[in-house]
Amino acid sequence: MNSSTLDRFSEKVLQIVRANGIGVFSLSAADNRLYPQTIRNGSADISVQTVDPIDMEDETELASFAWRALNHEVHQVAEEPVVLSGHQLPPPIMILPIIWSREPIEEGEETLRRAVGLMLLWNKRDHDRFNADDHTLADTLSAQAAALLVEEQLAEFEDIQAAFATVPIGLMLVNTAERVVVANQASRSILAQTTLTGKTISEVDYQNQLAGVLDDARNGRTVQSAFVSPSGINFIANAQLTNDGQIILAFSSSPINQDAEELVGQVAHELRTPLTVIQGNLQTVEALFEGDLQEGDAELINEFVGTCLLQASRMYRMIDETLNLSRIHVGKELELEIREFDLIDAVNQVLLELEDRLNRHTLVVEMPDQLPMEGDRGKIISIIDNYLKNSAKYADPGTTITLRVQPLNGDVTISVQDQGIGIPPEAIERIGREAGFRTDVSKSQAGGIGLGMVYTRRVIDAHGGVMGIESELGVGSTFSATLPLKQVAESKD
Repeated sequence: MNSSTLDRFSEKVLQIVRANGIGVFSLSAADNRLYPQTIRNGSADISVQTVDPIDMEDETELASFAWRALNHEVHQVAEEPVVLSGHQLPPPIMILPIIWSREPIEEGEETLRRAVGLMLLWNKRDHDRFNADDHTLADTLSAQAAALLVEEQLAEFEDIQAAFATVPIGLMLVNTAERVVVANQASRSILAQTTLTGKTISEVDYQNQLAGVLDDARNGRTVQSAFVSPSGINFIANAQLTNDGQIILAFSSSPINQDAEELVGQVAHELRTPLTVIQGNLQTVEALFEGDLQEGDAELINEFVGTCLLQASRMYRMIDETLNLSRIHVGKELELEIREFDLIDAVNQVLLELEDRLNRHTLVVEMPDQLPMEGDRGKIISIIDNYLKNSAKYADPGTTITLRVQPLNGDVTISVQDQGIGIPPEAIERIGREAGFRTDVSKSQAGGIGLGMVYTRRVIDAHGGVMGIESELGVGSTFSATLPLKQVAESKD
């Protein structure tokens, strides 16, 4: 999860709090350990590569501080040196939890709140102590760190956190201790429980119907089983094991439309995360204005505001894409807002928005410096965005993703080539035409291409373009869009 955004964020924190060292750790739900994501210290030879995960079951002073900070959601301050993987951190050291929270979306839903990591700040400049203002600033910055950690963690939890509050089926996340971590309103209604979070499955399992389903899931089998609710209604219980050993448990009265669930989860994720980032940035700017502005703060404020504008643009585009998918669903044509724009500028915007997702891969970009074209800028950005995110999802970290923009004879071809799992030949023609398409090439690469590619193909068609797909199993895929640089105006009779 090492992120260039987290690195830049850490540098800002050091400037704002005026400390000499910072460490940001993510909390793994699978083994309850804290994994280093970024370490910054100008005066010591310490980095992410030289720091081991913090095991809160270890009998070390730092593990004890971390346990109290996370379990009681309080700041801890060490006035004596603390050892981190053989490195002695100079005092004072502030240890604070990184908490992610979300207010209820629907009536009766519980507030989601969970610890996602830990932040360490050490060696206050000028040998000073951390004061009350420092703790207040640290809280604000911790909220932004939560947004950044969740931004990346949601890549692993897209079908868990994002979809729960919005899909019309019962959904629960059960951890390795058989306790419910997250549950939506539908699941509470099905199980006739006012609350589920924190309870064990044995406490809520009506007539012991779910034990076998969970056992099968833990043995690596995705299973479906009949389930009769306390009110006598028949449901289908579906259980699937996640990468970190937890189980997604879903209750449906009819077969789950997996593509619709994927879309809703993606939209909820894409909208919620930028909003959290915007909120964190604005809170930090507010904190800067409330204090005495220092030299260099103007540059920080400009960068925070620039991030807000970029994320707001991303949210607007996602809302527009969702509304247009609704139009497609009811058989309506897409509406295009045609204007001239620089395609290269649009490509660079997408690359900036997806920087953290793409930095797990080697990215090669081949394109001219400028390329004016006519079209709906937002919808063409969605083509590039969908192609890049699809490649990042299905290609292993460290492999190469190549983005090309090639103008020729009045057209431009935008292509994204990856070294991913590939697509069966018989399935290529269905991509973007059937919402139910799924690759099923590798069970370890869950999910499908689905509705995102349906939308992409419709955008390309609306511009008078052609969608191209080349793929070889085990080698990779190339998705392309050939579009006219000039749009022909419709004649009016």
